[in-house]
Amino acid sequence: MILSLLACGDSELLFEISPSPLDLGTVDFVAEMPDEGYATGGVSLANVGETSAVLTMPEYDTEVFCIAGFTTQDFPVEMSEVKPGSTYVLTVGICGYPPGNAGEEVETSFEVWTDGTPDTLTVDVVFTPNRVTD
Repeated sequence: MILSLLACGDSELLFEISPSPLDLGTVDFVAEMPDEGYATGGVSLANVGETSAVLTMPEYDTEVFCIAGFTTQDFPVEMSEVKPGSTYVLTVGICGYPPGNAGEEVETSFEVWTDGTPDTLTVDVVFTPNRVTD
């Protein structure tokens, strides 16, 4: 997914989110949760435009997501400036799921703010919670 953002001035800011959505498949919630979550995957936020942007992590649903590096701070947290041609990588873990969704595909997301326009990148995540043991 490529998001076009208009920065101050005439320069265009472009971000590519990959993969989109982050598909973590079937996630087993049977054992004790590892620190990084029951399942993890990487999401790249690549600046494929010509203008730098500062990314910020707003508060997200900590009942569902375990995002590496963002567990104990007060939100929002400034992540980094991402220059053209650079990529910011997030390690996204699943630490829970909405009640009543065991065995059903969950489509959810979290946001990353930019200092451009529009001011939000949306990271889509898909997974199926499993609580059944064999």
